[in-house]
Amino acid sequence: MSERAREMVKGKGQKASKKRCVEMRNPEDDAERETAADAGSCRTCRLTACVAVVVATTVLVIGLSLCLLLYAAPEADHTSKTPEMQLTERLQRCQKEHRDLSLMLQTVTQDSRCRVCPDGWLWWRSRCYFFSVGLQENRQWNESAEFCRKHNSSLVVIKDSGEMEFIQGVMRTFPRVPFLWVGLTDAEQEGQWLWWDGTDIQHYMPLTVEWDADHRDCADLRGGGSLFAASCEAYGPWACQRDS
Repeated sequence: MSERAREMVKGKGQKASKKRCVEMRNPEDDAERETAADAGSCRTCRLTACVAVVVATTVLVIGLSLCLLLYAAPEADHTSKTPEMQLTERLQRCQKEHRDLSLMLQTVTQDSRCRVCPDGWLWWRSRCYFFSVGLQENRQWNESAEFCRKHNSSLVVIKDSGEMEFIQGVMRTFPRVPFLWVGLTDAEQEGQWLWWDGTDIQHYMPLTVEWDADHRDCADLRGGGSLFAASCEAYGPWACQRDS
């Protein structure tokens, strides 16, 4: 065989060897690289969502503050519009801005890869809330508290009227929900109602617990923002909360 022929055969052998090497490449390596890429994409998506939520929330607060200032102290207007008409128009613009920003916040959290809260939880004002109605069987107060703990959260601690209204609004969407277990108990000392974080019931806002008795050591939330003492052994739905 001539020298040129041997070189051609050798070249074909090297190409065939390279082809076999490519064919024998482990497909799991590609899968691992794709998984790593997806994970990186998800982390980027979550970071983007968090930044968007923070920015949108900041814009919302600033926008509403400016609107309120304009509403409270309108500038002099030399047009034919009356002061009442000017105030009405400004209020309508504020309301539209509020709706637009709220829609933007909702849209940011639609993608399952970019949810600020876990699946089945609701986002509100930098917190995630879980309402067991329709998702879990009713439980006793201690069992409800344990469920929240396992999900890195606690039974709801209501800190202001805005949070109370939010929870009440969610409750109104559920048919036939008599009450929700919340993180309030006087199990340690009768009559001394403490929130889950150890603060007194009056610490955040003026609240009282109705029907207090020795055998009723756990509190539930009902319509109208009312809190009632109940037996901790009773079964019912509950609400958890955690930071987003």
